[in-house]
Amino acid sequence: MTTIALATCEELPSLVDDDASFVSALRDRDVTVEPVVWSDDSVTWDRFDAVLVRSIWDYYRHPEEFAAWIDHLEAASCPVWNHPETLRWNQHKFYLRDLEERGVSTLPTEYVERGRDVELSTIVDDREWDEVVVKPAISAGAFETRRIARADAADEQVWFDDLLAERDVLVQQFAGGITAGEWSLVFFDGTFSHAVVKRPKAGDFRVQEDHGGSVAVERPSDSLRAQANDVVDAVTAEMDGERPLYARVDGIERGESGRLDKTEPGAGVDTDFHLLEVELIEPELFFRVDGDAGPRLAEALDERL
Repeated sequence: MTTIALATCEELPSLVDDDASFVSALRDRDVTVEPVVWSDDSVTWDRFDAVLVRSIWDYYRHPEEFAAWIDHLEAASCPVWNHPETLRWNQHKFYLRDLEERGVSTLPTEYVERGRDVELSTIVDDREWDEVVVKPAISAGAFETRRIARADAADEQVWFDDLLAERDVLVQQFAGGITAGEWSLVFFDGTFSHAVVKRPKAGDFRVQEDHGGSVAVERPSDSLRAQANDVVDAVTAEMDGERPLYARVDGIERGESGRLDKTEPGAGVDTDFHLLEVELIEPELFFRVDGDAGPRLAEALDERL
């Protein structure tokens, strides 16, 4: 019988409820499923037939340990999904620069390396941005993320310096369209599965449910699906043909003028997809919104095995 490790974190030793249908689908295929805490040094990973990374939601707080864990997985005799090199690449948000070079539309961004002596107000003024979002290059769940108006940039310099002393940082033009909704399109083995739109609570820009955001099932247009699929193809090309087993493509639509406006998702106007992130490590895959999504990933995994 095949035994699969689903990597999780200490706070979620039994995985998250959202993964239940996927776990059930694996068991229906006579696959033994074992949740395993990724940071547990006592685990012998190569005793499993495969390792699937799922809810390791604390990895960004332990970047050195996470890097060592990836090396350990790569040395094990079992396959790992997503692939260890994909995990390495995707953990650091400078990957967005790689995708932009491959033709993917991303937010206008300044990539600031750790330790640089740079004024946030200078970045904002030179770019002529009214507002920015500042975030660490290794982060999740809006960790150490701030929305800063141009007029407040100088006042935030001390915080910005402290952040840069410890981390690489992204300074991005604030995308007004995120208040209208952020798409999450889910792909299994390069094939579109389902999608949701995440919206922040009134007065906020963070779409995570932990920060009061909401999730709604919506059907993306054929054009939007195709543009998200292009992102997955770009990832595959960047990874030398290693297609991710699972991918969540997060982004916003922008109007035909190219402005980062507040076009409502699915509003029926001509829009382009603007990538915010492609989640390849531990994304919530929203199995709960589609009863067939868990079986789809289980089938894709079975085919890989």
